[in-house]
Amino acid sequence: MAKSSAQLRQASTASRIALANAFRYDVLVLDAAFKQSLASIRSLGRAGLRVAAAESFAESDPRLPVAGFRSKYSALNQVLPSYTADSAAYSSAIVQFVREYPTPVVLPTMDGSIAAIMGVREQLADLGCSVALASNAALEIANSKERTLALARQMGISYPRTVVIDNIGDLPKLLTEFKFPFVLKPNISWASSAAVRLAPIEVVDESEAIATAEQFLAAGVSVLGQQWVSGRREGITLLITDGEVRASCAHATLRTTPALGGASVLRESIPIPTDIFDSSVRLVRAIGLDGPCEVEFRRDEHNRPFLMEVNARLAGTLTNAIHSGVDLPLLVWKWAARLPVDYVLSYRTGVRTRWLRGDVRWLRDNSVRVGRPDSLPRANALLTFAAEFARVRHYDSIHGLDLGPALGEMQIMRTAAGKARRASNSPT
Repeated sequence: MAKSSAQLRQASTASRIALANAFRYDVLVLDAAFKQSLASIRSLGRAGLRVAAAESFAESDPRLPVAGFRSKYSALNQVLPSYTADSAAYSSAIVQFVREYPTPVVLPTMDGSIAAIMGVREQLADLGCSVALASNAALEIANSKERTLALARQMGISYPRTVVIDNIGDLPKLLTEFKFPFVLKPNISWASSAAVRLAPIEVVDESEAIATAEQFLAAGVSVLGQQWVSGRREGITLLITDGEVRASCAHATLRTTPALGGASVLRESIPIPTDIFDSSVRLVRAIGLDGPCEVEFRRDEHNRPFLMEVNARLAGTLTNAIHSGVDLPLLVWKWAARLPVDYVLSYRTGVRTRWLRGDVRWLRDNSVRVGRPDSLPRANALLTFAAEFARVRHYDSIHGLDLGPALGEMQIMRTAAGKARRASNSPT
């Protein structure tokens, strides 16, 4: 039987709607090679949102699998220009993507992409797109360790004894202030002028101090010398909207790679420590942060907490928050999309999560760091690494309903192992 004209019009309308929806996404998640982006893609996809994933390969090898691209929850994988080589091209490509594929929220999770996208927020807003970050003014404070510590000092929040140097001529003064080992930190983690990410380094003698300071200064950033604090690392994760705490949880970071101030490898959710929660909330409010953030502390031998830094983004411990019952990516998406955001102020404690590839890297690096701060004897390191297989139920890349990223991580580990074998067998 022939269709009526009304049926044809209805079918045509449905086809047009289907076609329009095929070119719309609820969120564009950047930095798809990183574990917090993978956790976000999975969280938002499971919530029924249409997710596009993007990666610039700025800090990842394009020949290796990108975790977020392997996820079944990514409806589109988009390769962007490198923000390391050309941040303007990177940010312009994001604007063009949103213009072609209407997307209400862009979610970056790494310092380099955040630095690149800060300059195009108004262009994105004109397209009806919100960047899931605090304001640029607040980010500039939070991303500067020196400015963050200055606020902490005014508020009476303890942090390690710190000396700032702006040129190599100030280094002798710094060397007189501290006993070895001590820590050298870049004032900002992403040096836009040099297009490079910088991480804190412990130094154990004068030659290391000189080399590290020169590296940071050459990248165009000032250097913070800080006293060594050797106790447990603890973090407070917050979602702030209009100055109000909507979600919070706490964790202890048990291992990182690199060993000092690197990416989180092993963590456990803990009850919120009262002695750092109030300080964290007061500090982020003073900075003016809205959105997601993580405030990091480290305790000394007397269990006194010292402020380390503020990460004004979804951090590498995100998987732990999700498995503990705080679905931060979904809450952040709702906040950025200007939808009502639920309060989530309770969660499960004692939940351990692990980034296995990072833990393998920690074990490898520890073998050549024995005797340095935050290292273990080789036998102890191997035992503690192996023991976690009996204790940890949740891994960053492994999800029973989404195995693609785990298979990709196994490929990366096999490739790395092959490179290590070839290097060990090559003639010196």
